Amino acid sequence: MKAKLKTIATARISFLAFDGCPLAPRAHSNLLAAMGSLDSEMPVIFEEVDLLSESTPDEVKCWGSPTILINGADVMGSSKADACGCRIYSNESGVPSTSDIVDAIKREASHDA
Repeated sequence: MKAKLKTIATARISFLAFDGCPLAPRAHSNLLAAMGSLDSEMPVIFEEVDLLSESTPDEVKCWGSPTILINGADVMGSSKADACGCRIYSNESGVPSTSDIVDAIKREASHDA
C-alpha cells in the first residue's frame, strides 16, 4: 500500500498600494491578520509592491490601490483597470475583510494543490 503524500499549496500574496492611499493601511492590517490566521503548514510568499515605483512592471501598475492578489488573482474577483488609481471596495469598510482574504487565500491555494 502506497503512502499518500500530502500536497501543500503555496500562496503567493501581493499587496499593491501607493503612499498616501487612505485605504491602504486598513487593507494591509486585514491582510496581515488573515495571514496570521492561516495554517502554519501553508507556505506563503509575501510581497509589497509600490504601484508608483519606476521598477514596478506596467502590467502591475494597472491595479488600483489597495489591491491584494493571491497567486495573481484579485481577492474580490476583480480585474485590473486601464491605469493606477484609488480603489474602494463595495462593502461598508471599503476594503476586503480579514475573512474575505482568508477565503481567497484558501480558494486560490487549493487550485494549486
